[in-house]
Order: sequence, then structure tokens, then C-alpha cells
Amino acid sequence: MSAVIIYKDKPYRFDGKRFEAIEWSQAKKHFVAALIPANKLLALSFKLPLSTSPEQLAVQVELKMYNEGGLDPNRDYAIDFVSYPLENENSYLIEAFAIAKDDLDASVGEYAKKIGFLDLVFPRFIAYEALYPQGAAPAIIDLFIHIGEEEAFAALYQNGRYIGYRAIDSLSQIAKRTGIETARLKSYLFQKGLWEESYSLEEKAAFEKLQEIIYKNVEKIVYSVNFKRSYFGVASIDRIIFDCEGGTITGLREYFVSFGLEGDLRPEVLSCCDLAPKEASLGVVAHYARTYEELEQKLNFTLYERQKPLTRYESFWVAAAAVALVAAIGGCYLYLSNGMSALDAKSAELEQKLAHYKRIETKYVAAIKKTQKQKEALAKQLQAQQQRNETIEESVQAIPFIQEAKKARQKMMNDIVEGLYTYRLSTKAIDQNGSKQATILVVSKDMQRERIAKFMDYMLKKGYRNVSTKEIVRKDGLYESAIEVAP
Repeated sequence: MSAVIIYKDKPYRFDGKRFEAIEWSQAKKHFVAALIPANKLLALSFKLPLSTSPEQLAVQVELKMYNEGGLDPNRDYAIDFVSYPLENENSYLIEAFAIAKDDLDASVGEYAKKIGFLDLVFPRFIAYEALYPQGAAPAIIDLFIHIGEEEAFAALYQNGRYIGYRAIDSLSQIAKRTGIETARLKSYLFQKGLWEESYSLEEKAAFEKLQEIIYKNVEKIVYSVNFKRSYFGVASIDRIIFDCEGGTITGLREYFVSFGLEGDLRPEVLSCCDLAPKEASLGVVAHYARTYEELEQKLNFTLYERQKPLTRYESFWVAAAAVALVAAIGGCYLYLSNGMSALDAKSAELEQKLAHYKRIETKYVAAIKKTQKQKEALAKQLQAQQQRNETIEESVQAIPFIQEAKKARQKMMNDIVEGLYTYRLSTKAIDQNGSKQATILVVSKDMQRERIAKFMDYMLKKGYRNVSTKEIVRKDGLYESAIEVAP
């Protein structure tokens, strides 16, 4: 499968072996992906019971992100997460991420406008999963180091599975803090590395500044690795893989060793898909997009979904069914009407013959009576069919009202959830009776009772005329209140 990755504001098609620059109009034929910088993501780690269903995981993650992750309830976010089952603790370790809609638009919104959609929007640190065989990854622990002009991070992978990342200073940030221009900074890091003897006397001051910043960044990475050790048993690091435009930073391994990080720590340059070292960085993100459906760990923050074919929309089938019913009604009515006209003509013909041949009246009277009976039976059938047609027409006319009721029911649930998020209220249950009524069992502390009143006022402002609460019961230091909402 080919995929399109957008790089430096241009689309490139990747078939697993080589890149091809294409026009924006051609991108629509392929699976399209774009990167977002990790520094735009808000992250939160927490645990949830292992018994939580996949559907509830998504709901609970969103609640946690708003309640504990510092999300602004007045802004729209794209939220996704990866989960790790901790069997010994009977819980999931969740690493959740969110990006504000306006930040997402600033990063990739123009691409979505040019193409009409984006199938996949993801951060670079998750892409290295595509380098490992799925379901049969080697038992190895890798530390990926990516240092780019605007983004830099360390990503930790255990047995081919992403288990964490840590943002560090990018080239532009280091350049700003040291006063070293970016081009020269690249030369220092990727050519001279971190060996003091590689620098001239005139460069010693620059080296000392650079060394100080690198030490602080290595300290951050080691702290994150040690934090993950308690969950995943990361005893040592086998490889340090550099994703730095085909270069490495000589001497960086020794910095990690000086902080007590154990393992071989073999320095390697990122490789992917038999591409040249400088193309491997782009190659790994394109390979992630190309194999996205096959991967176990996925992050996708797109809000720009591809439009479904017309036949996949429910409204299309509703309309098609209505057209088919109308056609059937018309066909039946036409058939019966033609039958009635034919019988009318036959009856008239016989009556004329009866008038003309009065002498054989008995014979033709019998024929007329038989025809008349057929006509009466067919008339009853026509009347019954007309009644059925009226019933069908009423059913067709009722379809839009059914759709409206469905929308009203969904809107009520969305308003309730939005209100609960806004005022940080927890619930034990939400019982909805169609679009007519919903009962929310709210659980709160004493100091939160004012929030319940604000929540009720919020629902009134949303246009619900009947918002009331039953008796508030105090139980185990908490207040339980059943709030009823009706249009």
C-alpha cells in the first residue's frame, strides 16, 4: 500500500522503497498523513482498572484529561491514548495526549483544506513502532534520540513497543540559549560531537555552553527512563538510535554512562526501508503511515476525516427506501387502475350486446353478472391497496420525525456530558428515556453542591424547560443527587 506524507509543506508518495513528489490533487487517491510537533501535545499518565471496557476507556480518558490534565472546557481538543495492561496491579497504565483544535489547525489545517481530508495526524515519537515486526519483535530496549531544528525528544521502546518519550531542547532552542547559529551548532554536534579535544581554543567557550545544555537534557532523559523502570522493568538500554538527519553525536553515550544508565548503549544511526541515512528520518514516519492499519499501538489526532461514499450514509438508504416505496405504490395503483378500466370496457361491451341481442338476453345477463362480481372484488382489492398505500405514505412521512427524535436524544446526551465536564461533576449513572427525559445521578462533595446548581442553570440556558433535582442524600461523605432533565 502507498501512503502520502506531507513534509515541508509538500506531499510525497511513499511505496515502501522510494519517495515521489506529487501534486495536491493526486494525494486524494492515497492514505494521507501529516506530522504534528510533540511540544503541542498535553500529556497525562494515570491508571484505570483492567476490567474497564474499550468503550469506557475512551470515556474515562477524556474525563481524566479534562479533570486532571488541565484542559480548558471552553476549547475543543483532539484526544488519543495508548494503554499498557499491568497484570500484577490489575490495572491499565494510560498515557494520554491532547492537542487543542486551534493548535491542530495551525499545524496541519492548511493541508486539510488543500486535500479535503487528512486520514492520519500523529507525533513522530510513535512512528518508530513501524521498524519492528508486529507480534514478533526482538527482546531489546532502544532509546531513540531525535534532534531537529524545531523539535527534539527521546523515545523509549521495549521489545518493539513504545513505552514513553521525553521532550528535550531542539536545535533552535539550543542556538538561542548559547548564541551559536543553527548551521554551526549542527556542525558542532554531528561532526565534532561532545569530545572537548575536538574543539579549538576559540571554540572552548561555545563547547562549555553546549556541554552544560546537553548534560541537563541527558539528566531529563535518564530521569524518565528510571520512572519507566518501575512499571516496565527497564534494567538497561541496548541501543541508542540517532534520528538526526543521518548523523550521530559522538560522546553522548558517555554522558548517559556518567548518569548511571546501564547497558550496551550501542550508538546506531536510524535506518529504514533501505533508504539513505538522510532519508531514513522521513522514511520511518512514511512507513508508519503506510502500515498504520497493521500496527498494535496507534495515535491519531485527525479532525479532518475523509468523507464517506454516499451509499454509507444512513440518510441515503432512508431516501432510497422512500423512493422504492413510492415507486411500488405507483406501480400497484397503475396496475389496479388499468384492470378496472379493462373491466369497465368489457362490461360496457356486454351491455351493448345485451341491448342488441335481447332474444339471447339470458346468456349475456349471466356473463354480465360474472363480470360485475369480478369488478366488485377488484374494487375491494383496490380500496384495500389504497388504505395500505396511505399507511405506507404516513410511515414515509414519519421517517424525518424519527431522525429528528434521534438527533434530539443525542443532543440531550451531548449537552449533559458537556455540562458535567464544564462544572467538573462526577456521575454514577445517566438514564435517558428517548428524547423526552434524562435522569443524571450526580455524586459530589459538600463544597461542590454549588456546581450542581450551576449545572442545572446551564441546562436551562441550553433550552431545557424542566430541570429539577430530587432529594439530595449524603452517603459516605458524598452527596448523591438525582437531576431530571426534560425538554
